[in-house]
Amino acid sequence: MRLLFLLLFTLPLFAKELILVAILPQKYFVEQIANDKVEVKALVPKGASPATYSLKPSDLKAIKKASVYFTIGVPFERMWLDRIQSANPKLKIIDCGEYTKRFPLTHDGATHPDPHIWLAPNYAVQIVRKIAEELSFRDPKNADIYISNMQKLIAKIGTIDQKIFQMRLHSSIHSFLVYHPSFGYFAKVYHLRQIAIEHEGKEPKSQDLLKIIKIAKKEGIKTIFIEPQFPRKSAKFLAQRIGAKVVVIDPLAYEWDENIVKVARAIFGD
Repeated sequence: MRLLFLLLFTLPLFAKELILVAILPQKYFVEQIANDKVEVKALVPKGASPATYSLKPSDLKAIKKASVYFTIGVPFERMWLDRIQSANPKLKIIDCGEYTKRFPLTHDGATHPDPHIWLAPNYAVQIVRKIAEELSFRDPKNADIYISNMQKLIAKIGTIDQKIFQMRLHSSIHSFLVYHPSFGYFAKVYHLRQIAIEHEGKEPKSQDLLKIIKIAKKEGIKTIFIEPQFPRKSAKFLAQRIGAKVVVIDPLAYEWDENIVKVARAIFGD
């Protein structure tokens, strides 16, 4: 009887609100702002590609329990968002990029807004503000906590931006070669040229590879960046042709703060 009493006493009186996000960097942002006041689940798990991921039964269970879903515009969402909404008509869907200006990106023959806004610090600030705004609206009694955490996170992002800007000033790099064009916003913010191996969401053709080889040689590119979610065959072929090394950088790592600095160091050779 005493044991039962202790178990009941230690159980939480209320279940935490379940918040859904598309990718792990968004999970990082929400958890930094909310601390432990909500439960956060990223639908696209570690190692999976947002371009090809399909919902699992466990995802549908979570969707039915969730109250909010923060979208960011990755291809997975374009394919599954209607299914997600139909699985839980009460689910509130919030666009993390509402306050950002997105640039077009062609994928599989169609042009969509480039979703990779989390990969540039000044764009990440807008994501953080939108998340804090929604959490404060939903839970006004803890709004001061959310706003305070938002301010701390924005200050941290500002420090990271300054660090990357210093890398840029001391680097002779003006362009970089990647498999998938994930770093368009990063390139725009730090005045770089992103050259993508992938052509409109597909493996490049022979003529595409020849063009890339010509550009890479002209630009003096000696590093090819690939993401763990995408194939490496084309990158390895190009590396052999231009005498470059292949380096893995992950745009989807959970630890956004550490990862964005790691990416910058890889690009600038710091």
